[in-house]
Amino acid sequence: MTWSLDWSATSACLSAIAATAAAIATWRAPISAARIAENLRRQGDTVVERNRFRLTVFAQVMQGRAEIWSEETVRAINSIDVAFNDVPPVREAWAELFQALSSPEIAIHVREERLRKLLKEMSISLGLADTLRLDDFARVYFPTAVQEERQVRDLQRRADLRKLMGDPPAADQKGVASKWPEAPA
Repeated sequence: MTWSLDWSATSACLSAIAATAAAIATWRAPISAARIAENLRRQGDTVVERNRFRLTVFAQVMQGRAEIWSEETVRAINSIDVAFNDVPPVREAWAELFQALSSPEIAIHVREERLRKLLKEMSISLGLADTLRLDDFARVYFPTAVQEERQVRDLQRRADLRKLMGDPPAADQKGVASKWPEAPA
């Protein structure tokens, strides 16, 4: 009789422990599930935002590839190290382009080739490589009117810079007659 009493007491204790564990699990499960869901949502948002930023940088460089010295394109190019920080081929292509842009001895066609290589690596990283060919990166629409407008602004900028630095106007330097007589010798 004592044996059956001990057995039933042990069973009752184990049942009480199991019921307590089930109650704790029932109470904590929704909290844990909510934490897991929130972490997964944040990770998903981070991935989506990173890809959106990468696509924005890529699109800005693509849009400005005819004039990579424009402010928008320069900002985008300077964002490559942050946007593609975990994509070594993109960072290497950017380093090669940077080296080409920083060295006046490197020919223009080499700079353009390196820009196309950078764009290609970026497109591979974004999953667009199947739809874009290397010659797609070389094709640029840059109408004469836009080119002339840029040239006028550049000439105005240079004239303003010379004026601020106290240099004589460019026309005087090229031997074109000035409205002022020459200074006495």
